[in-house]
Amino acid sequence: MIREILSGMLWQGRLALRSGGMRVFAAHGYVDEGYRPSRVPFFSVVGPLGIHSEPERENGRTATSTVRVPGHLIGRPRGPGDSVPAGGALKLRLDGRALVTLTGLPGGSFASAATGPALAAALDTKLADALSGGLFQEPSGAPLTDPLLLAALAAVTARWDAEGSRLALSSDPGIPSLDFRSSVEVLPVTGSIAAALGLEPPERAQEGRTYLSKLRAPRAMAIDVQVDLWAGSQVDLAAIMDTVALAIPTRGQMVLRPSLLGADVPEGATKLRLLSQGEPTLPLSLAHLEASDQGLERARGGRVDLTPGASWLPDSGGLRLSGTGTATVRVHPTPVVPDSFHPDNPAPEGFALSLGLQVAPGAAEGQTVPVGVLLAQAQPVLRLVLRYVLVGTRLFGEVVATATLAREGGTQVAETRWRLLASRLEAGVLLHARLDAGEGVVWLSADGVPQPLLDAEATPAPPVAAPGIPVAASDMLLTLGADTGTPLDFTVDHLHLVADPVGPLDPALRRSLIAAPAVRPGDVLLLGDCDDGYRIGKRRFQALALAVDGDEVTLSRPVEGSWARGRTLVFQEECFFFQTQLRRKDDLLNHLYRCSVDYRVSALMEELNARTGARLVEKPVVDPVPRGASRAASGHPGTFVTEVDTAKRGAV
Repeated sequence: MIREILSGMLWQGRLALRSGGMRVFAAHGYVDEGYRPSRVPFFSVVGPLGIHSEPERENGRTATSTVRVPGHLIGRPRGPGDSVPAGGALKLRLDGRALVTLTGLPGGSFASAATGPALAAALDTKLADALSGGLFQEPSGAPLTDPLLLAALAAVTARWDAEGSRLALSSDPGIPSLDFRSSVEVLPVTGSIAAALGLEPPERAQEGRTYLSKLRAPRAMAIDVQVDLWAGSQVDLAAIMDTVALAIPTRGQMVLRPSLLGADVPEGATKLRLLSQGEPTLPLSLAHLEASDQGLERARGGRVDLTPGASWLPDSGGLRLSGTGTATVRVHPTPVVPDSFHPDNPAPEGFALSLGLQVAPGAAEGQTVPVGVLLAQAQPVLRLVLRYVLVGTRLFGEVVATATLAREGGTQVAETRWRLLASRLEAGVLLHARLDAGEGVVWLSADGVPQPLLDAEATPAPPVAAPGIPVAASDMLLTLGADTGTPLDFTVDHLHLVADPVGPLDPALRRSLIAAPAVRPGDVLLLGDCDDGYRIGKRRFQALALAVDGDEVTLSRPVEGSWARGRTLVFQEECFFFQTQLRRKDDLLNHLYRCSVDYRVSALMEELNARTGARLVEKPVVDPVPRGASRAASGHPGTFVTEVDTAKRGAV
């Protein structure tokens, strides 16, 4: 828990703190009073400085949850001398009702390590084919048509235990209904290979069981944490403290183990997708794309229009643009109903554009790659172009960023050029362009590092300044690629356009999300409304993670309400914190201005793993009584079970 608290505060600082056009570097700090950061502005978290119990606080109650173990058969171990004849059959009865006969099964000797896995894979394939082909039958011989049971049968699996050299068949976990039970039975059939597989008789056979999962009551603790802020001037420190007062105030709540949705979650859904890397959508976000969005942008849920040559890569690989393919997003559209709060120019002070860019290899001198352009009434507001130049023996991709600003009835163009090695562009780079309207300069950075203006090779000419007001307007179009074509394919794995001239985020922020593979079955997941990227609103939803498949997490219960990917934060815990002390520790000799803020974080320390307790049902016994029939005075009334899932701190 303490590790999560430190990481959560560091994540919040990386996301929320920016000072002018420079990103605020963030890292774990040092208790040594003589420590000085190598670069400023700098934000660090130090802790734990103290751990205290809170006896006056309610520790919480023991939480419970039900866990289902499916009915299964485990075969007897197979040795090198055992074998299975090819073309055999296997007849199964699942859940006491669904009959299926699998034929044409492969054979082989168990002296080969590949035989067992091949048989298990073949059984899985045959079961799936039988389900899709409607081959399951009722005990009467009629085709099985019950949709609830058919949906459950999709979970039937065959697995090979390589360590024990045995085959296991598992049914579905069971259905919360008295009509079905979870079980696997082998029935006789002509040409059966059940005995050869070790399933007749099996080593172990068991019907599905429901267990009670139990967690001990958590212990209430308080952890002292120190946040150090360094800056090179009083003005920079004041700007950082301004943001700290909003992002990390004197008291508030902090989320732990944050994640972001990879897709919108509709009401009633039982699965959700999580991003492996990403950044939250901000209140001033005009357009926001992540690799997994597949046709929708996150800021307002707008559509991404693709032309031939542009495509979303599978497995969240990003947006690929080749040839004349383009991807277009509408930015700041005019509302259908007139809105007095809708500004004609959404970014009069400037804006920032960041994108993850990877260019295909094979570049040659003189080639030009049109990366993207933001158009307002057919006038380019911001344009990014990549031009390849040969300097000596090294090939560079020159990033040319231009912006159009209005001043005194006319327009002028600001331009900045930065040469990056072609090999770096092929490996992938995080580009950030910031237009400050007052200065009239487009400032560039790559992977969080600002452009070296004093390096004559990287910056052959100083930026061209054009102070004014950006020609941004309503109904702008942001286009990646160009209909005139591109000589090199390139991929954009994310894009973020913000209506504010902010500096780049710390690149470590995108990698600090909790991806789906890091979620364990039994973990608590909470969904919360989030408008600024790090603070949670009042609306919440809580469930347990039942299973993880790739970037998809299966939940213990249907989702209540709908959740937009750009306005939702997924997390596993939240803590209350309050400020205990604030101190200035300036080092004027080294021109370092420092402020230290102490916080006390109140948290519940709890075990992460559930304990399996007693069986709730050892053997179900059903004694039906006709409706309306008289019951003796000593008879017990009918009994029913309602299954309730609970999480670590109460009902979910």
